[in-house]
Amino acid sequence: MSREESSTTGRIYGPASRAPRYLAAAIGLLLAIFVLDLSLRIEGPRLCADGGTALLATDTELGWTFAPGRTLTLDPCAGAAWSAPVAINQAGLADQEWPAEKRPEEVRVLLLGGALADGVGVARGDRLSVRLAHLADQRHGARVSVINGQIPGYDTARQLLFLERRGLQYQPDIVVLVLDPVGAPLAHSTLAIADALPPSSGLLALGDLAGASDTGGGASAVRLIERPDALSAAEASAAWKKTVAGIRRLAAASRAAGAGFAVLVAPPCPDQSYPTDLCTELAAIAPCADVGSSFRSIREAAAKPPELCIDELGRWGRDGHFLASHSLWDLIAQAGLWPDSVVRGYRL
Repeated sequence: MSREESSTTGRIYGPASRAPRYLAAAIGLLLAIFVLDLSLRIEGPRLCADGGTALLATDTELGWTFAPGRTLTLDPCAGAAWSAPVAINQAGLADQEWPAEKRPEEVRVLLLGGALADGVGVARGDRLSVRLAHLADQRHGARVSVINGQIPGYDTARQLLFLERRGLQYQPDIVVLVLDPVGAPLAHSTLAIADALPPSSGLLALGDLAGASDTGGGASAVRLIERPDALSAAEASAAWKKTVAGIRRLAAASRAAGAGFAVLVAPPCPDQSYPTDLCTELAAIAPCADVGSSFRSIREAAAKPPELCIDELGRWGRDGHFLASHSLWDLIAQAGLWPDSVVRGYRL
């Protein structure tokens, strides 16, 4: 009996051969490969987080930045229960791409700082820059965009260089220095070693990320080397004076460009003690707030340990970014730096 035959119940229709079925299966397989490839492009290779400094690349103007265009997923080396994608834009920032020109009625905030709050190790939506932007009610007020200009190892002198050479091109309305009170003075004695890292160096351990002296854009992989010995009391005092002088220059450069300037003192990770009167010292330079009290309060009150820090990376965790975003919004508001067009929303 043929595939098509009259019967008392009607006609049966179907393919005369199996070829269309094979074709459908082939199309399905190709679609699955496409989806897998797209997923890999979004998440990148999964690599061991050995401190994250191999995410950096040399830069002829600034010394180093994040490696432009790199996408990967960080996994912990010791098997801790976290994993996070990292996407670097073409400007060498851990952020989305940003056009130089602002949109009409857009208000821009530029964050400066080091590794502490750069968002590596947390989901993009949990990052300080994204959370701060989302606190604005954009239905009834201006759009707030927050550019994440924080780069590991930068002291205040290099942050000033970044601000003048790159940061001001984004036309920020407000510049905020996220100040690591422990790491910032030490950054003055940090060296950036640009070389071809060996394949065993953790974050550069896969394929085209491994140890080539040229990564496609003429940049070499960078690792940051801190001084092996602790600073003496005199060296620490001199480093802090350099930091304060750098903050003063950052404030002056921001204001000269028509932007407001503020300082957010950021508790280091892992938890370390530091002077709690830093904002008193910096008050003559810029509006300042210390998030340390919020961190201490939630540590004491929480029923379970909050995700304030990712100690393996020396960076804030999800809860650290959450707390800091609210403190930073309030700091900018109390200093009168938000334009009248910005309306506070109620999103957490």
